[in-house]
Amino acid sequence: MWTDREPLCRQAPRRACRWGKVKDIELGTDREAIFADLLAAFGNHDYETIRAAMRSDVVLVLLGTSPLAGTYRGVEELDRFVVALRAVLDTGRHQVSFTHQGNQMIVRHQVEVHGPQHVAAMILRQRFEFDPVSGKITSITVEPEDRGLFDYVVQTALTEGRVTVPS
Repeated sequence: MWTDREPLCRQAPRRACRWGKVKDIELGTDREAIFADLLAAFGNHDYETIRAAMRSDVVLVLLGTSPLAGTYRGVEELDRFVVALRAVLDTGRHQVSFTHQGNQMIVRHQVEVHGPQHVAAMILRQRFEFDPVSGKITSITVEPEDRGLFDYVVQTALTEGRVTVPS
């Protein structure tokens, strides 16, 4: 199991260690690589990779009124949220954009939200904040650009029993 004091270091050819010391990495490019890894891990149900990128006290906020909306604190709550979200959300590698400012990265990317009888494509905006020492994610704010549609599709999936609200 990882700790915040022992950053996970996975070396890739010609790429800096993603969770190494800040002075040894190019933050913008490296954070985008972390996001690409998280996107692939989400699609493959690889929750260990997702947990490894987070500090143990990570905070995730999903804006909106859906049953999944709210604040999740720590990796255990984040795990339950990710499993529930995965039941209704598919990610893609198209239409991804990044903005960097200080210890933050804002990502906008297209996703598909699946309800019992619909598939809605929309842009999801995520703000990641990184620990400047470990390089791990300390907070995530998730905001669907069309909150009303997102909330509706998640609610109908819950009604059909496809989504379980994390407790």
